[in-house]
Amino acid sequence: MHFRTLRKKDFPRIREIATESWIWSYDYLPAAELTKLVSKYYSDKSLEKSFENVKAGKDCFVVAEINKKSIGFIHAGMKGTKKGELYRFYLEIDYIGKGIGKQLLQRAEKFLKSKGCKKYFTFANKHGKRAPEFYMWNGFQRVPEKDEYDEFKKYGKVLWCLEKEL
Repeated sequence: MHFRTLRKKDFPRIREIATESWIWSYDYLPAAELTKLVSKYYSDKSLEKSFENVKAGKDCFVVAEINKKSIGFIHAGMKGTKKGELYRFYLEIDYIGKGIGKQLLQRAEKFLKSKGCKKYFTFANKHGKRAPEFYMWNGFQRVPEKDEYDEFKKYGKVLWCLEKEL
């Protein structure tokens, strides 16, 4: 297992991992629509902005590799001076439940702490196959009043807001 910072050549693989994860985790939603959303949220332009924020020391974007193959990633940054946000966090399906996610989360938390972060948050779809439980097992608390709608709106406020004190 190897962990490293995002590189521009990772962009296509990041999209692949995210697409596979979204389709698997949110199988109640149309795969074609999920693929479109991933293409938008993980476009080269979007990832380029993330890459520049990492270079500037504003964000951390860690890629997990096994045998030089990217298998997952985490992206976090600061929102103001004391609060952080976990923006992106996905693993190839075959590697879920093997402790890699926890290691990625620890790297993001180390970065956030180094920036003076006291609390950070993320959103997880309540219908996701593993994310809500993973976050709860790792010390996050749900903040229902901050829950949000997903892009499909018709399913209600399915994006749970989860926070963790550091």
